[in-house]
Amino acid sequence: MLSTAVDLAQAAGTVLMQSFGSRHAVVAQKGDISNVLTEADLASERVILDGLRRRFPGHGVIAEETGFLAGTSEYTWIVDPLDGSSNYAAGIPWFGVLVALLHEARPVAAVLHLPVSCETYTAEAGGGAFLNGRRVAVSNAEALSEVLWAYGMDAKPTAHEREQDARLLSGLLARVRNVRATNSLVDAALTADGRLGGMLNRSTRIWDIAAPLLIVSEAGGLYTTPSGAPLSLNPAVDAPDRVYAVLAGAPQLHRQVVDLIRDGQGAPGE
Repeated sequence: MLSTAVDLAQAAGTVLMQSFGSRHAVVAQKGDISNVLTEADLASERVILDGLRRRFPGHGVIAEETGFLAGTSEYTWIVDPLDGSSNYAAGIPWFGVLVALLHEARPVAAVLHLPVSCETYTAEAGGGAFLNGRRVAVSNAEALSEVLWAYGMDAKPTAHEREQDARLLSGLLARVRNVRATNSLVDAALTADGRLGGMLNRSTRIWDIAAPLLIVSEAGGLYTTPSGAPLSLNPAVDAPDRVYAVLAGAPQLHRQVVDLIRDGQGAPGE
């Protein structure tokens, strides 16, 4: 099943690259000003869903643009056909494709594909994480001051939420070497291979996190709520509506950020 996920993610990446950097329409604004839908999102998702229907007709699917599609088996595919749509629409190369397979509520296979750099991260439960076939591992740094940390931020509807973001960002800036913000799957990719110490994002959906959860975990990292609690991925009909706050990183660094959050206003967004 992993090989199918790789094939479909790379095929979708090829579709994305065909129009990247050229004029392409933003079809709609989704939810808030931070989220857009492009024609490329739709074209990429068609490639993946068509392939999954042909090869696994009994499997369920939860896809960002199509939503919940019930299946008859214990398996559910989680698909983000273009993670980083705003970056893509702006001509910034921080985007890619996420495909994960859940058995009941547990990720068992995952692909994170970055088409611009031709980097494909893969993982199977219990089998480790790989980048283009080479095993990867999270950072071995011991102190936050030794690493870069990613903080993904979307527009927030209330002043209180914006103030929380500002406090958390200030706390990170006081402790890490520097903060990066691609606000995309790139953050998880660079956490898995150790180029970043970790990442924090307070506004994600199941299709943003199902594949990164397995890949970062298989690379030796922790991928949890900001309080350090396990994430629960329930592939139910209401799954597309749930918002997750996530914290990921090398275990020794992850613990330090959990403490930082607890010493502030408590774990946000849970």
